[in-house]
Amino acid sequence: MKTAFLSTLILALSTSAGFAQQPAQCRNFEATIALQMTKEGCLSQIDLCTVGTVMSNEPALSGATWLFTAHGMAETAGLPSLPKTLQSYAGTVLVTAKAGTFTTSTAGVYETESPAFSQLDKIVKGTDRFSNSTARLIFLTGVGRQGGGFDSHARGELCVNE
Repeated sequence: MKTAFLSTLILALSTSAGFAQQPAQCRNFEATIALQMTKEGCLSQIDLCTVGTVMSNEPALSGATWLFTAHGMAETAGLPSLPKTLQSYAGTVLVTAKAGTFTTSTAGVYETESPAFSQLDKIVKGTDRFSNSTARLIFLTGVGRQGGGFDSHARGELCVNE
């Protein structure tokens, strides 16, 4: 009886350990995010944050909240030969999904006349199902929409723990 119990326990532990050791599935994704300016939860030193809900072909990401926090901006993207309407910025994004969270380091360029932006996000930290997504890249573009905010499109790669 003790042998049968011990065998069952060892089998259960080895089976659950096998699930825990499965590698993450890295895959490309596309998403849209309707971004709005927000003051709620905004910790930006320059008082600039946007928030939106992610709609994606990646199930682990769809429905997530995307919160951008600006840390700084520079006129003419830091290059005096460029028009003054082109501004560069840096910040972070916190993505909160049912599957976990991830944080990015962000650098981008914003055209004030259009208004439009393009940014590159590098994942610097992830939790739960996104814990293996560190160093993955996300490219985001957005165009201002009537009434405020931005219609944004994202493409990138996530490594999702199954």
